[in-house]
Amino acid sequence: MRIPRVSVILAVLTCHGSVMGQPVGHLPGIEARLRLISKQVPLNHPVLVEFSIENTSDESVTLTVPGTEPEIPSPEMGLPLAHVFSGTGQSSGVTVTTESGRPWSQPVGFRRPSRAPILLIAPHSTVGTTIDLREFYPSLRGAGNFRLSWSPYAGGVISRPVTITIAPRKRVEITTDEGKLTIALFYDEAPNHVANFLELAAEGFYTAKTFHRLEPGYMIQGGCPRGDGTGIRLDGKRLAAEFNERPHQKGSVSMALLEDKPDSGSCQFFICNTRQNEWDGRYTVFGQLTGEESLETLDRLMRVSVDDQGRPKRTLYMRSVRILDEPSSYVP
Repeated sequence: MRIPRVSVILAVLTCHGSVMGQPVGHLPGIEARLRLISKQVPLNHPVLVEFSIENTSDESVTLTVPGTEPEIPSPEMGLPLAHVFSGTGQSSGVTVTTESGRPWSQPVGFRRPSRAPILLIAPHSTVGTTIDLREFYPSLRGAGNFRLSWSPYAGGVISRPVTITIAPRKRVEITTDEGKLTIALFYDEAPNHVANFLELAAEGFYTAKTFHRLEPGYMIQGGCPRGDGTGIRLDGKRLAAEFNERPHQKGSVSMALLEDKPDSGSCQFFICNTRQNEWDGRYTVFGQLTGEESLETLDRLMRVSVDDQGRPKRTLYMRSVRILDEPSSYVP
């Protein structure tokens, strides 16, 4: 068939290891990108990866899948699966490498078609698709750290690799002078807040921090690196709100914010002592105290005397913060 005429036509050729006269690994004006929807994924959850091809040039381009006969695409089509898996004959172009260094580059259940749609990309435009890679790479159904790389169009473009961690769900245990607070995390409702909390806990950020604010009967707040409620993460990172339907009730763990700035979450969090309807939809609930001991510890913390500014009269330390595996039987 005749490929529709465009300003620039870049067709992948498999002979002599070249692409329209260019060496493999170089398609002028074309960039391939991988983006993880989440860098940390709970075991048995979708491993969502966004594959995108960007045309950075001032002219339209046409791309075809090597080893296939091109056909006219649907006008509403995104990045076709055949283009995602358009590597060389020995590789699909998508490679998953395990911690042991073993690479997997042949997707299960996918066979390159004899005919594949051409891809038309306007100037300075991007075409992409999001795939649950577990469907094609069974190794991603297990726990571990995995490196993902992508070199489509017979290596005509090469993306930067990304690393993803797949692990059992975790909970966080905070030891105070009044006892332990064990927090179950809401991965589904607030994935970015959970990842942020786990990252800081794993780095030891919260260890030796304090609960600097206590409103008797309402809540207790902590996690400030300055100990006065004015500090944020050392790297300055802020979180976009993930408001959800989890209620602010006794034991709810929620992200502290700047007034009227929903995307200002960082490292400070608060734990509710009573039901607070007016906080629903205003703060992101990302966890819940679990177990009788946790609620008893919260009760003891709430009985600590405070000054006129709501600061505990004696320092309430987070003596240690540990990350634990979530019991397999637990349903949040």
